[in-house]
Amino acid sequence: MIEDVRTLGELLDKAAANWPEHEAIVYEDQRITYRQLHERVQKLAISLMRLGVQKGDKVAVLLTNLPQWAYAEYAIDKIGGVVVPLNTRYSVNELAHILAHSDATTLVMMDRFEKMDYMAMLKKICPELKASDSRNPDCENLPFLKHIILHGKKRTKGTLNLTDLFGNYSEREREELIKRQGGIMPDDLAHLPYTSGTTGKPKGVMTSHYQYIRFNLGFIKGIGGFTDKDRLLVAPPFSHNFGNSQGILTPAFCGAASIIIEAFDAKKCLELIQKEKCTFFAGSPTMYIKMLRDENFESYDLSSLRAGLIAAAPAPVAIIEEIKSRMDIETLVNGFGMTENSVGTSMTRPEDPPEVLSKTVGRPIWPDYEVKVTDIKTGEDLPIGQEGELCTRGPLIMKGYYKMPETTAKLVDHEGWFHTGDLAIIDGKGYIRITGRLSDVFMPGGLNVSPEDVENVLYTHPKIKQVTVLGVPDEVLGEVGAAFVEVKEEETLNDREIIDFCKDRLANYKVPKYILYTSDFPLTTSGKVQRFVLKDRAVKELDL
Repeated sequence: MIEDVRTLGELLDKAAANWPEHEAIVYEDQRITYRQLHERVQKLAISLMRLGVQKGDKVAVLLTNLPQWAYAEYAIDKIGGVVVPLNTRYSVNELAHILAHSDATTLVMMDRFEKMDYMAMLKKICPELKASDSRNPDCENLPFLKHIILHGKKRTKGTLNLTDLFGNYSEREREELIKRQGGIMPDDLAHLPYTSGTTGKPKGVMTSHYQYIRFNLGFIKGIGGFTDKDRLLVAPPFSHNFGNSQGILTPAFCGAASIIIEAFDAKKCLELIQKEKCTFFAGSPTMYIKMLRDENFESYDLSSLRAGLIAAAPAPVAIIEEIKSRMDIETLVNGFGMTENSVGTSMTRPEDPPEVLSKTVGRPIWPDYEVKVTDIKTGEDLPIGQEGELCTRGPLIMKGYYKMPETTAKLVDHEGWFHTGDLAIIDGKGYIRITGRLSDVFMPGGLNVSPEDVENVLYTHPKIKQVTVLGVPDEVLGEVGAAFVEVKEEETLNDREIIDFCKDRLANYKVPKYILYTSDFPLTTSGKVQRFVLKDRAVKELDL
């Protein structure tokens, strides 16, 4: 395993030197070795330098899970640019906000995917593109944007074609790249991922080369290690820290192969595990469940699997036990992280039983990843076993929100503790149990109510399909609960039934005052419910 590495560009250099003919990427009928990956990255990096991309320039990437994501990421890393990942599910408004806020000078993008027409979306943001005869955009709404690099069969005015940037280069240009790469420091910015936007507009999180390297080394050691014989299938999108680290970076530390699936599909994942003899799978609980529920699940040979990562949401004990037994995964771990904590904060270990995986998010990945819980009213440190706000400190903490120093200062205190906004309990062995989100807590008559407490009860109602609980204004109590409920098909349910159900199972101050029925739960691009949107809807509908 590569451990002595300063930057992400150097990581690829060393992987190509150590395992030149080992498969780095497998995608459909493409089998790309580390030598080939390195050469393609070198060519793209030099082309970006020719275009004038400077150290510190923001380069946005709008691609599904493709080999081109790895080419672009490592090329940007090598020249000291900053990767700005763009989720392929973003709306026009979200794309416009992030491209403008990040000051992106270059955009590497695909023209379309499934029903998403990204060029049409970009032309709404930059209408000047429709009439442009230049290879360079001139966009009033994105004044920093100089280059649009398009991956796709079509050639569009105002853009460059990605394929054209993999041409030959001179020895002088190679030396210039080496010189540029040599000037990149471990603490320099590598990526600028944006938060999911559950509480407002997404914020850019400044994250360094060192932070990504440190996380990946910790994860690899925490799961028991990978070798150059491992083959990793990572289903989450590369635009998300979860998918990006495990799918692009982790394999390079060990000479392992990344088996790429463009977008999650349970049947295709099962087929790939069998065909490519994958040894590791990473996904959310929903992904695992969809694979287990595939009608032909029993016909697939999954015997090559030895390890797995289940993350991004809690999973019941029964599901964890089913994954381990039916998928024959000996080592299954879960983890907890957030964009501001450079991918991951904590993880369970291979020896932990299913109950620990289900109820906790493990222990900190490194000893110097410090965690504590504080009183949400006084800010005082709380003892073991008490619920409060989870705070983290150490090398995992972001360098700050891009162009938002005041917001950064509100969340990172003078002692360097980052206030995560998560409610948690830490037990005597250092295991962390996430119990809710502080920003979601509402206070009827000054008493704290975590929405998750109420939701967990409502999810046990046999007629309820989906529910989200939040606080809304109240003249007497200050705040009261409102529950957005989706009723299962062919079922009927009324307010009194729901409220009575809660009264039998919850303290009276936790029982929702209002019930609103919907099947429309607004989600962020990472699949989280946007409570603030629902709150605005509730206030209007209830005339509060």
